Amino acid sequence: MPVILKKSFLFHYDPTINSDKVFNLFIIENENNTYSAISEHGRSGTKLNVKPLIENCSLSMAQSRFSEKLNEKIYHKRTPYKHTLNASTSPTYQALGAETKSVVATGEQAKIIDFKPTQILPQTENISGEQQAESESAKRSKRIGVLNLNALDALEI
Repeated sequence: MPVILKKSFLFHYDPTINSDKVFNLFIIENENNTYSAISEHGRSGTKLNVKPLIENCSLSMAQSRFSEKLNEKIYHKRTPYKHTLNASTSPTYQALGAETKSVVATGEQAKIIDFKPTQILPQTENISGEQQAESESAKRSKRIGVLNLNALDALEI
């Protein structure tokens, strides 16, 4: 039975243009030790259209098509998609979801995304021993030039 190695669930919702779309991507290991990249797309709440991106190829080729299509959807100019964990409408995931396999088990490195909180800028000491923290906005305001936010410019007088 085919096994899902990698999956991604995307959605786009914009009520101003009546857009409510779902796009799912999968890398599947077939029974004959080949790989396929499959996409599903359609309107939310309807039956999704299943379309193979590439079939019966090497793992690197399937990952290439998977990441190419994923980036195409996430960075689309008019309708950028966002990640979701909702797999309830995916026919591929319902059929093969119980049979998932880690990419690490196949010898490939799995990419782990670690979300870390934003870092507080370290405080620095100046010559007199006073501590100061320079924020990103303070650095940015010094570079503006004409509209310097920290002091008056000659053009403002």
